[in-house]
Order: sequence, then C-alpha cells, then structure tokens
Amino acid sequence: MTRTQAGGMVDLGTLPGGTNSRATAVDNGQVVGYAMTAGAEFVEHAFSWTQAGGMVDLGEGEAIAVSNGQVVGYNAGGHAFSWTQEGGMVDLGTLGPFSRASDVSDGQGSWARREPAQSGTQCSG
Repeated sequence: MTRTQAGGMVDLGTLPGGTNSRATAVDNGQVVGYAMTAGAEFVEHAFSWTQAGGMVDLGEGEAIAVSNGQVVGYNAGGHAFSWTQEGGMVDLGTLGPFSRASDVSDGQGSWARREPAQSGTQCSG
C-alpha cells in the first residue's frame, strides 16, 4: 500500500500469480520492495511500482531502497544490485560471501554491507 494525497491508500497489488507484496521504500511516488511469485515454490522478486507503470518485476531478490529512479537491494545470488530503467539490474558483486545494497543517495551511488557483518565493513560505489 502507498498513500496519495488525492486518493488516500492505494493497493500496489502483486506480481502475476503471486500472493503478497511488501513495500520497503518510497521516493517521489516510486515504491520498491519485494513480492512473492507463483511456481513450484514461492520466490521473492524485487519490484518497482509507480502510479503510471504499476508493479514492475526487477528479478529475483529484494529491493531495499530507491532514490531518483535508482533502486538497490540484493539478488537471489546474495549479491548487492543496482537497478535503473535504462540499465536494468547490475550485479555489484560481494565484499565476502554475501552483500546487499541498503541505501542510495541522489541516484549517484550505493552502500553495501558485508554479510555476515564483520567489523561493520562498508563500501561505497
């Protein structure tokens, strides 16, 4: 769900065949998060939602943050990713066995946290 001043609460819906979705961040009317998809087993897919375009499947993983159209999170392989409409999903690699991008600022860069967290290691890209 998201809220607009004109329309109040707006149901974001689900991905095709899915049962639920969860929003994790919003910026200028763009909502990101993850949704379950149908299949042999339910799989989390990152999504981006706008009022004009509805819910867009970004691929397996979870979208965590958004700024000026740049979405960040982690993919099914446990790697941080960055997604833009122009470039699609870009794997940012890992800082160890796993990584995830958990914040983005002005669409210029992202922060990835090493998992399991060891000494609070962070990297800017």
